[in-house]
Amino acid sequence: MMRNRKIWTPRGLSSAALLTVAGVALGWLCVRTTIAEVLPADSATLSQVGASSPETVLARATTALVQRKGILDDRTLAEVRRAALAAPLDARAFLILGHQQLLDEQPDRAVATLEAGQRLDPRQRLIHLLLADRYLRSGRYDDAALQFALLSRLVGSTRGPIADAMAQMSLAPETRNAMRHTLRGDPRLEREVFTVLAQSDTPPATLFALASPTAQRDAANKESWGQPLVQRLIAQGQYADARAAWRRIYRPPAGEADATIVNARFGQPLNIPPFDWKLVAGGAGAADIRNGALTVDYYGRDNGDLASQLLLVRPGRYRFDFTIDGGKAANATGLFWTLACAAKGDRSLMNIPVTVRAARRRVGTDLVVPNDCPAQTLTLRGEAAEFPTPVNVTIRDLSLRPLERQP
Repeated sequence: MMRNRKIWTPRGLSSAALLTVAGVALGWLCVRTTIAEVLPADSATLSQVGASSPETVLARATTALVQRKGILDDRTLAEVRRAALAAPLDARAFLILGHQQLLDEQPDRAVATLEAGQRLDPRQRLIHLLLADRYLRSGRYDDAALQFALLSRLVGSTRGPIADAMAQMSLAPETRNAMRHTLRGDPRLEREVFTVLAQSDTPPATLFALASPTAQRDAANKESWGQPLVQRLIAQGQYADARAAWRRIYRPPAGEADATIVNARFGQPLNIPPFDWKLVAGGAGAADIRNGALTVDYYGRDNGDLASQLLLVRPGRYRFDFTIDGGKAANATGLFWTLACAAKGDRSLMNIPVTVRAARRRVGTDLVVPNDCPAQTLTLRGEAAEFPTPVNVTIRDLSLRPLERQP
């Protein structure tokens, strides 16, 4: 799926505009139906059976349906009607004629035609979509839910276009309530639709209003839509909205939701970045929260971040400090706490070494957060020296507190 896509919200959906509503999704589904359904009209296979055969006519008309975005000329439609009489068991004729009846504002006839085509070929994906749309508009929610469930199973791992189309319908006034009702019967599909919406420009308030209680609870799961929403808002520079969405989705413990540094005392790990610790275990080293402390093993060979967290600190003067327990590398400095503006090319605000000595001690420094720095990244970083020196250290009780204004 594309990131940060815009979801078009139409004001007046109609059955005649379904291919536009679904956009690329429906075209994609058309082109990727079976080869027989979209075989080019000039293919060698069709040439062998004759230009006027039902197979050739229906294949050519199906291809034109896609290429012309659902608009067929009178001659093509007449050929399709003749082909339907000659090949009454070919579902493509019912698809094309049913769609034309939708364009002609004959929804009852269209539904009957499409349902007949579906009985002939239950795997015809476009028929599923057209029927699902009509069922939604006529309040046949159970039938619509069944159509989308069957369609999502038919396309298997390529369900993205289905979710895209349903996301558009979820925002449209005419189908919003119907889609909400339909999605609540399929939590798996609801997750995919909300992931699309989370990655679009849909406002968070709209998303939460649309989400069922199940979807709101599911947002906190790792593979669900909560993290894409928070990351999208951060990428757009909407840091306050991102923090508010993060609080609503993950419900951090009391006292942590608005903390300057979340879990600054390294209590029970929350595991809900970016407004909480993102801990790394890799080639540079490893950081872990244990027993009320951050335990760090830095191998000293490569540069790399070991722990980080996104902060929303207001402009002003601050004091940052922390406690270092004794470590194995006496007087070694390979670790640094850094603070940088998240939206200003990582402009550095602080770089304080974590110098390991035998005894526990408190270390700190003063810093200034400027007015044009709405979000900051606090990072524990390892930087390799000319001769690698492993560092093992325990860090406790981080603090970032404002200083009184100087006279």
